[in-house]
Amino acid sequence: MKILVTEDNKNLRENICFLLKKFNYLAEEASNWKEALEKISTSKYDAIVLDIDMPIMNGKQFLENIRKLWNPIPIIALTSFWMLEDKLEMFELWVDDYMTKPFEIEELVARLKAILNRKEKRIDDKIKIWNIEINYNNSKITLNWETIEFPLKQYLIIELLSKNINYPVNKTQIMEYVWWEAEERLELKSTTLESHIYTIRKKLWKDFIKTVKWIGYIIE
Repeated sequence: MKILVTEDNKNLRENICFLLKKFNYLAEEASNWKEALEKISTSKYDAIVLDIDMPIMNGKQFLENIRKLWNPIPIIALTSFWMLEDKLEMFELWVDDYMTKPFEIEELVARLKAILNRKEKRIDDKIKIWNIEINYNNSKITLNWETIEFPLKQYLIIELLSKNINYPVNKTQIMEYVWWEAEERLELKSTTLESHIYTIRKKLWKDFIKTVKWIGYIIE
């Protein structure tokens, strides 16, 4: 697995790459947006660890450019943002996961590993729900035959709920499926999940995923 670490803090960047290499990942460094774009343009990466707060180029614009050209690639954002509005906006920009600074590098590696493992686990099948088709083989979702792009975690939420269509799935089950850990152990608990659900509804339609009070969520 080849990972691009884009971070302007030299010590942090080198420490992340060092630990990734200890876990047998091939880690490459980029110290700025320009260098990252050049590397992405010429090499294939399995994931990107991306500092949103780097100077010169707007981080949100950079994310949009990546998604237009290399949409399927998983991205973990490193950010100083902590307000809910900022987190919702990052999900809108198709970030698969994020970590608020300061953070433990070991946790970053664990989250990256979970994203990559989940990306590899797919089944050859698809399902159609009204005018939405979910292709489990290529992680593709279409609405009225138009492809709707989702980051990995949002796709996994849709995947799990669609595989349990007409049956409610509780929040802990979703947390374990998407993040590989129980709800009570997550840093933001259900707020993180609700942020993703909000974005999914906005991209498809508001009643595609329904809330089941005191239980969780359901696709009917």
